[in-house]
Amino acid sequence: CPSPAQPPQATVVPKPVQSVIHVPLQPSCPGRGKMAKLINPEEMTSRDYYFDSYAHFGIHEEMLKDEVRTLTYRNSMYHNKHVFKDKIVLDVGSGTGILSMFAAKAGAKKVYGIECSSISDYSEKIIKANHLDNIITIFKGKVEEVELPVDKVDIIISEWMGYCLFYESMLNTVIFARDKWLKPGGLMFPDRAALYVVAIEDRQYKDFKIH
Repeated sequence: CPSPAQPPQATVVPKPVQSVIHVPLQPSCPGRGKMAKLINPEEMTSRDYYFDSYAHFGIHEEMLKDEVRTLTYRNSMYHNKHVFKDKIVLDVGSGTGILSMFAAKAGAKKVYGIECSSISDYSEKIIKANHLDNIITIFKGKVEEVELPVDKVDIIISEWMGYCLFYESMLNTVIFARDKWLKPGGLMFPDRAALYVVAIEDRQYKDFKIH
C-alpha cells in the first residue's frame, strides 16, 4: 500500500523591510495597474496604490488564502515533478513569487519570474528567505519589453485568471510570452480554462432599480 503523503514544507515569509529600492523600468503594465511613482512601497499612499494596485499586500494575501487556487497550482507541479525536473520555467506575472517557488521545489533547473508591480521587491526577499534565490530570478518590467538571458523556456506558468476568468486582462500578455519564449512542444500551466455562466433573477433588485 502507498506510504502516506508527507506534509508540504512551510514557506517562510519575512517581515517587510525598511529599505526597498525599486527603479520602475516601464510606465505601465497591462493587467497589473500602473507603476507607482514612489521608490519605497512602504511609503506609498492610497493614490499610488490605486495606480499600482498589485503592490498592495492585501491583494496578494487574498489570492494566497484562496486554498483551492493555491493548492491546485502547487499540486499540479508537485504531482508532475518528472515534467519540471531540470527544466527552465517562466512565471508570467510572478507577484509574490509563490508559483516560482513551487516550480523550483518541483525540480526546475532555473525559474525566471516577470512582475511589473513593485511587489517584486518583496518577492525577491521572500525567495531569498526560502533559499531559492540560486534558482529563481525576478525581472521587473513589462513582459512585452523584458529581455530574458535565454532564447526559449520549457514551461510557462501563470496565474492570469481573475474574477469571471478575464477580469485581470492578462491573457494577451501570456500569449505574447508563449509566442516569444516557449519552445516547440513546451508546456503551459494552465493551458486551458472553462467559463460557466448561468442566468439568475433577483426580483427585489430589479424592482428597486426599474420600478
